[in-house]
Amino acid sequence: MSQEIKLNIEAEGVGEEPKFKDWEIDDAARTIMRAEEIKQDKELMALVAPKLKQKVDAAVNAAKVLYGKGEENEG
Repeated sequence: MSQEIKLNIEAEGVGEEPKFKDWEIDDAARTIMRAEEIKQDKELMALVAPKLKQKVDAAVNAAKVLYGKGEENEG
């Protein structure tokens, strides 16, 4: 099974203070690689998908309340 990860990498400006520390970049790379591994595991994804949907729905509902679009403000 061949896996491909496409990266869009741009060079940092010369002489500028880096926006992110090396450990932050390494951590992000590990996170993305782990996410890809999880997405390829059908059995694990079947268990993760409902939890992920719950979290996304909760975030959407919170955003609606924050931006005044909650059920109590509609109508």
